[in-house]
Parts: sequence; C-alpha cells; structure tokens
Amino acid sequence: METQHHLATPLAEAEVKIALSADEYQRLPERVLTLGFQSRGSSALIDYYLHYTHSESGGWDFLRLRVQDGATYWLTRKEWVRDARGQAVRMEEEHAIPTAQAAHLLSENPNALQLQKSRREFSGEIAGEPASIVLDALQLGEQLHYFIECEVMTSAERAQQVRDSLLYWIHATLDIASTTEAKSMLELIQAYREE
Repeated sequence: METQHHLATPLAEAEVKIALSADEYQRLPERVLTLGFQSRGSSALIDYYLHYTHSESGGWDFLRLRVQDGATYWLTRKEWVRDARGQAVRMEEEHAIPTAQAAHLLSENPNALQLQKSRREFSGEIAGEPASIVLDALQLGEQLHYFIECEVMTSAERAQQVRDSLLYWIHATLDIASTTEAKSMLELIQAYREE
C-alpha cells in the first residue's frame, strides 16, 4: 500500500526538455548568462522514482525523492491532468523533507529506479515570465547524455500557451541543432534498463 504524502499546492509545470550535443552543453552557460539569466550554481543530484504509473492523460505520474548534494532531500509528485479545454497538463508539487523521512521512503522502496546527474541552474525571464533553465549531464551505462530544460510554473489554464512560448524561445534564441523534445528522465531510465 502506497504511503500518502501531502506536498505543497500543485502548480502546472510548463516545461520543455531537449537533448544537447556535448558542444552545445559546454557553450550554453555563457550564452544563457549573456541573455540576462543569473547562475544559481551547480549540484549533484540522485533521483529515486519511488512510485510511477502511466497516466491516462499521457506521460507518467510519479513520486520522486531527490537527493541534492548528498544533504538536501526533495519529495516531488508530478501528475498529468486535463485542463478545462481537455489538454494534458503536468501538475507538480514539491517540498523539502527531513533526512529521517527520506531514509524511511528509501527503505520502503528498495527497488526504486535511480538516476544520477549533475545540474547547472539559471534563473531569469522568458517572454516576461519568471523562468528557470537547467543544464543536466547524466551517465547511463557508458554514455553521457546532455539536456536543457526550460521551465515556468503557471496555472493549468496557461500551461500549454507558456510551453509553446518556451519552445519558440529555445529555438529562436539558443541556436540548438535539435528541434525534437527529449524523453522524460523516467523514460530514459526505463529504456536503458531494457537494453
């Protein structure tokens, strides 16, 4: 039986994630800073996907424990819902939890899918919205993978519009070769484990 976890009030996550080449990953921090974003530093992350199910609205619903720099623990729930127009929107709830609670969750879920990555974070504005940009590097087996994620937390009613503006901004502003959105981290882990 799944333990119920009460998190902060959910917001819609308007997010775009695109795979990067190693060269793009190396040059993007400087480009992002020249666009007026502020660096929020780097961190080492370990994500544990405690519970996950395929959503009827598309994508995956999950409960994730994130360990940041080995000392800070974040519990996150992401769920797909339908907005008033019937479009799929991902809602996110997240908050810090004490070490003892994190240890308990890990002991309850010894087979949780796990992903380690290094992250560089930036904050600023995209199209007048407070936004975050993260650059992730993760290793799956022998391969290094690089990603950029742009995210704005908003209302469910505005999520698709904001997401479309993020996608446009990335391609118009950052000179990234790929125009295809990347798989979710959970999908990447699952694909790797099936190889």
